Amino acid sequence: MPPTVGAARARPASPVPDESISRWQRGTEPDLAGYEVVWRETTAPEWQKVLPVGDVTEVTIDLSKDNVFFGVRAVERTGHRSPVAVPKPGS
Repeated sequence: MPPTVGAARARPASPVPDESISRWQRGTEPDLAGYEVVWRETTAPEWQKVLPVGDVTEVTIDLSKDNVFFGVRAVERTGHRSPVAVPKPGS
């Protein structure tokens, strides 16, 4: 299983009110395939949606961070996934 994504941050403001931007530090694992962004409504106990975003370190989602909680996780080529890291406010 890959380690939890490091330095996950959520930008405090986007030029578009209903966009959420997250960034993170790329892992150094040799079998890293990419990342997935997950989210859930604020009242949901489990992640509801998964968006594969590839081997990138920043993503913009057309959802307001006022309505959902976001997370990011690493994915290995074999399909193993890391625990979800919840982005902290910051740039």
